Amino acid sequence: MAGLGADIAEVYAELGVAVNIVSRDPVIVEEERLLYDINAQATKPFIREYHLDGSLAYDTQITTDDVIYIPVTDKYYMVMNKTPELFEGEIVEWNIVLYLCNLPATSHILRPVEVRNPTTYKITHGWQVIHDDPVYGLASDRFFGADVDQETPKVGQFQKWKIDLYLPKLYDIQPLDRVFMTETEYYKVEAIESHHYPGVNMVQLVEDTRPHTPVVNGDVYDD
Repeated sequence: MAGLGADIAEVYAELGVAVNIVSRDPVIVEEERLLYDINAQATKPFIREYHLDGSLAYDTQITTDDVIYIPVTDKYYMVMNKTPELFEGEIVEWNIVLYLCNLPATSHILRPVEVRNPTTYKITHGWQVIHDDPVYGLASDRFFGADVDQETPKVGQFQKWKIDLYLPKLYDIQPLDRVFMTETEYYKVEAIESHHYPGVNMVQLVEDTRPHTPVVNGDVYDD
């Protein structure tokens, strides 16, 4: 019932922590309150390090495609899902799952493009900045995988590092994009799975051996 939802919302106003919605322009500042629990499943490092269970008032503005900032902890989180808590057929609050954003502040997304010289008309391959820093997302712990049977290596076969990246769909990332983290750490998008979470893509990153050179004209990297 709306009355019960409003009563519960008063608890959030009194006990909840202030959050900012940073994925919107302009940023919504301290107009939301969140209650959350730290998951203490020590046997599951991913959940313990990156996962928060939380709840929001019935009239929250936060949606599943938002990134939020919690000033009191100085941390950013993606809203992975949002489930209504019902009483007599009415929403009285929302349960949410948050994933920590751990990408470096220097992170941005590049896309391979063809650049034509306006004088010579020569076409070269370059990089266009699709999203500048900061880019919010979660890169999970690196694991070592093989494309082939490790026990029977053959000529021409190889292994490669892979990283799972959880990235808000608002970035509209595409295969072959480059996720740039630092000057010495950048990866190629190998695959994207978009059906697991309403507002977040699961992106598989692999080693990127394509050329990397300094920025040119503010928005294109020229090979």
